[in-house]
Amino acid sequence: MTRCVYIANETVSLVDYQECDNRALYENELDPDTQKGYNNGYVSTFEEFVKEEITQRFFAMILLNATQEIIGAVGISPLDMIADLAIWMFKPYRRHGYGTSAFALLTKYATDTLHITDLHAGVYPDNIGSWKMLEKCGYVPCPASTAKNEPEKHFLTDEELYQLDYVSAHD
Repeated sequence: MTRCVYIANETVSLVDYQECDNRALYENELDPDTQKGYNNGYVSTFEEFVKEEITQRFFAMILLNATQEIIGAVGISPLDMIADLAIWMFKPYRRHGYGTSAFALLTKYATDTLHITDLHAGVYPDNIGSWKMLEKCGYVPCPASTAKNEPEKHFLTDEELYQLDYVSAHD
């Protein structure tokens, strides 16, 4: 299957989303670690999932170059919101550095091609892997005076929690 490549490095490529990606995206959303990272429980059926429109201003799949497998997805929030970057790594491919590689590519694509200069990414305090990834990709904690950190309720426990706002330090 031929894919449009938006941007690539030696390890991964960000490629166009295709309908055949829906099953893997759906199964990833059902993963408890994914739900925890987005503070959401997903209960829709696959049929309901595929009917949902992708509203991000940019959305791409992550292709592992060595095997040509789709290993996750990246996206940037809709146009009417602050440019918030997100990543979804499929479970077998987490903690191998692929996410950091893909997120760095997304950051480069957002600034160089989409000309977005104010890039944000949120992370929960207990998601150590994600905040380390953000820091490796040149993100720093957003200054408290400008952070958009709003309290929210944990989707399972109703405990109050805050998502930490990181901002790209790239010029």
